[in-house]
Amino acid sequence: MLFCWGIIDAPALSAQDPPPPPVAADTLAPADTAVVADTLTAEQRPPITPLGAFGRSLILPGWGQFEVGQPSRGAFYFAAEAVFLFMVFKSDARLSAAKDEVPQNEERVSNRSGQRENWIVLAGFVAFLSGLDAWVSTQFWDFEPTVSPPPDGSLGLALGFKVNLP
Repeated sequence: MLFCWGIIDAPALSAQDPPPPPVAADTLAPADTAVVADTLTAEQRPPITPLGAFGRSLILPGWGQFEVGQPSRGAFYFAAEAVFLFMVFKSDARLSAAKDEVPQNEERVSNRSGQRENWIVLAGFVAFLSGLDAWVSTQFWDFEPTVSPPPDGSLGLALGFKVNLP
């Protein structure tokens, strides 16, 4: 009985309190203003959201890459998906031909069915990979690495990139 009474009289937790009213941006300190206001200019923002790029490339591989400004990567994913879809249709035709044979060879039908399933999986994988690449490309929209010889004149390559600190 005492245990139940303690649960009933338990004080309210902070998560159960209503949220505080919103604070106007002009009353915040300069350090808090960066949290409320988006400081990126229109040139620094990607043209679409990462989720939008993912969805577009999932629907039509390469579309998200084209929107983000990477047409060569988009063309690669589109061409790869076109090849895999062509192979899906080709293996489907071969499976139909194997099923139409008069003395039906069950082993051949099974092999053709497996080939078609493999091409379908590969086509789906390329579509997902294209969407994932478009999502990452949107996340790294303003990342511009440079590869050059080392500044000290030694042999090798140096990777450089700019970091914008607030």
